[in-house]
Amino acid sequence: MIDLEILENVVGADIHQYFTYLLGLPELLALPGTYCEQWVREFYASMWVSPDHSYIHYALVGTDYRVTAQRAREVLGLRAYSTRIHQLCYGNFEPPHRPHGGEIPPVDFVAPCFRPPFGEGSSRIVGDLTRPARILDFVLRKTLLPRTGYRDGFTCIWQWLVAHLISQTQFDLWDLIVSEIEDTISESFRGRHQLLYAHWITLLILRARTLPLPPHLQRELTDSDTVFPHYDPRQMLRAHYDL
Repeated sequence: MIDLEILENVVGADIHQYFTYLLGLPELLALPGTYCEQWVREFYASMWVSPDHSYIHYALVGTDYRVTAQRAREVLGLRAYSTRIHQLCYGNFEPPHRPHGGEIPPVDFVAPCFRPPFGEGSSRIVGDLTRPARILDFVLRKTLLPRTGYRDGFTCIWQWLVAHLISQTQFDLWDLIVSEIEDTISESFRGRHQLLYAHWITLLILRARTLPLPPHLQRELTDSDTVFPHYDPRQMLRAHYDL
């Protein structure tokens, strides 16, 4: 959970513009971090994604569910766009997509993320980022592309995502989420992002249903005490980014 207003006060800059241009993104980042761990584990153990990402299928307590991409976007408050960042980065290669793999974004597209002079052959590390791009990198590492490693790395997928936000270029958020979930499943949790998007998955399971939640599942949710932390930008930005 990231409070963009607190973040903006800390950095003293207009950060909202890099998020509000995508319908639903600020609200998605601010959602409470409570989740039901058992639901999320069953979701990952059974999930299947259609090849065109038009729907997902999963099982919960022995019952099968299918959620279309359109319905998932409605639940999470997102909008469909034609641009798919994973496709730009990895093309048509099957998951899992390696963190350090993929196509490097063109110089002209990614240049606004880096301090000048920047051109062909220039370094593309976190230390070379502009101040706004470093702030976006911080937010993404806690939300859309959570990782426990690669703090000093600026991989291809990160470059594509930060460059889209910096240039305020629209892209499909739901497709990004589904693609990252696919990678997590394909890695069999050997990667660095276990229980990825657990609170968003819990919300999807809860709200995408057409029937009321059965009492036993309601109890599981009510009794759940698992929660992602509410990140305090005031401490984390100063500690890790020297902003």
